[in-house]
Amino acid sequence: MRASQRSTSDDEFVRLFGVGALEVIKSFDDPWNGLVFLRSAPGGGKTTFLRILTPRPLKLTDNLADQHQQVKATRDALREVGAIGRDGPKLLGAMVVFTSEYKELSAFDRGNILFRELLNSRIVVATLRSVLERAERQFPDDLDQYSFEWEPESDATIPGRATGKELFTWASRIERDFYDRMDDLGSPASIKGGHARLDGLKWFAHVRISDAQGDMDVKRVLLMDELQTLAPPQRASLIEFITNAREQCGVWIAERLEALTHKDLLSEGALRKRDYENVVQLEERWSGTRTKSYTKFVETIANLRAAKADGFEGRELFPLIGETDDIPSLETALTGRTAEIEAEVVKMAGVGPRYSNWLANARGLSGNLLERAFKWQLLKILVIRDTRRTQTSFDFDSLTLDEFGARSGSGTDRAAEHFLRTDVGAPIYFGRESLSAVSSSNVDQYLEVAGALFEEISAKIRFHRDQPVPLTAARQDALIRGVAKDRWDGLPRRLPRGVEARRLLEAIGEYCRQQTFRSSAPYAPGVTGIAITMDDRKLIIDSEDAEISHFIRLRDVMTSLVSHNLLMPRLDHRNNGREYVVFYLNRLLCVHFGLPLGYGGWRHQTLKSLLHWQEAGAKAIAVAEEATLV
Repeated sequence: MRASQRSTSDDEFVRLFGVGALEVIKSFDDPWNGLVFLRSAPGGGKTTFLRILTPRPLKLTDNLADQHQQVKATRDALREVGAIGRDGPKLLGAMVVFTSEYKELSAFDRGNILFRELLNSRIVVATLRSVLERAERQFPDDLDQYSFEWEPESDATIPGRATGKELFTWASRIERDFYDRMDDLGSPASIKGGHARLDGLKWFAHVRISDAQGDMDVKRVLLMDELQTLAPPQRASLIEFITNAREQCGVWIAERLEALTHKDLLSEGALRKRDYENVVQLEERWSGTRTKSYTKFVETIANLRAAKADGFEGRELFPLIGETDDIPSLETALTGRTAEIEAEVVKMAGVGPRYSNWLANARGLSGNLLERAFKWQLLKILVIRDTRRTQTSFDFDSLTLDEFGARSGSGTDRAAEHFLRTDVGAPIYFGRESLSAVSSSNVDQYLEVAGALFEEISAKIRFHRDQPVPLTAARQDALIRGVAKDRWDGLPRRLPRGVEARRLLEAIGEYCRQQTFRSSAPYAPGVTGIAITMDDRKLIIDSEDAEISHFIRLRDVMTSLVSHNLLMPRLDHRNNGREYVVFYLNRLLCVHFGLPLGYGGWRHQTLKSLLHWQEAGAKAIAVAEEATLV
């Protein structure tokens, strides 16, 4: 299910494309004229966005639309944004993928002249390839069928007039020279050549492309992928040039968040898109009010990929994912826990009449064992809250059922359910809604979890082909927790300062757990994030390193965690007259720590506390007085 987007054929890619992804393109007034940044943690879906805009997938989408409903939806969405017209693709997308070899240049490429030379040649080659793919001709054999003409400035590096074949020869020479230079890395003093300007962008925007039938009339978009592989000076130079050039073409740049600095990732400006109008942070774009769109998008991908899998025989995935509890298997635990809760509440209530109506109502509840146990857990939370109220008078008044209803609410209900499920070992993370929630708006994370469920379902189908049984809630819960544990175990290897990063997360998780499971559930349904004040955020972002040397390690670790979507920042939360930036835990980390999946609950921490947490891990968290279920 998690097969790489690049490893699939164009035909397969188009058939498995989730049309919901194109909602992002629809949000732009003119997506093909200007600079667009696509940013995300690894696996956010950036390359998928770019690939669908290249000639062959566009052509296949148009050709296959009348045969496949899913592809038709993609074709219609691409028509809506002007990428496909009634007569076929209207877009010429040329893809340049950056690799680590560019970065290797930076060690001896003063002024980035070799970087520009290599990039100029690769923009030209990417364009030549796209032109032939659009015409369904053979690359590079048919290049001499096209001519390219532009009006270069003096000393331009790209020929003013040439056939495609001549341009390919020109670019090939640059490639050969590049690899010769790479072989001479031990003697950088011998380097010669290089380009003083990045002519490739201007050439791409203005070059007249023609064949025997005449000029090619298309919208042009230069697609640059994996920008995070560049050295920082190369990346900064390229972005500055493209931003200032403002050529009459589209430029889409995809990069991982790890390319950004702490100023970019933690600062108000980057998150509010102050520097560039069209910055799309994919995980952020799919969160909040757009969660339903994201869920629809990833579920479409999961269903399409499952239906194509061997042995699945066109079945949809979600009817095979159980949505209900196996009550009989929980009967003993639920019966015992309900009796314990009743005894605890009776003891807290004492001999007075204050909770007599609530107790009588709980004892007369209908519904299954699980539903009745939830209500008892809710009653316990409300009684604990009431007994801790500041005003202790009027205990002789019996509280009404209306007051019970008024004091509960969706958050408290969910806290009660989470407490009970944790207490009796009932499954917590199951069903399609949880499947979406645990992905933290990251496509790859969704497919990793869905893939674990799919593998088990697929195995079961092999033995029950006629009547496959849905995967139980308990098994889903176990599989999702397994994925969360694998991710947790791999953190030290995947992250810069991995050990320190995991210690900080370990402390945050332990703190959130203790706050969540306080018996009065004061932050219902739970705490899943910590916050620092906007003043502290400003301190670690804007100060000179020498002034905050004791916080540098903390700043670097938090930056790394944000760039890998393990902490998700949300700015400008106000509380008691102060403003905070909240860092919510990745939802798979919530699974690892046994926390609820909702957003909302968070607690303020000082930078000094967080630094201590980073050094000491979970041991830094004192046991909360009210904590239970730890």
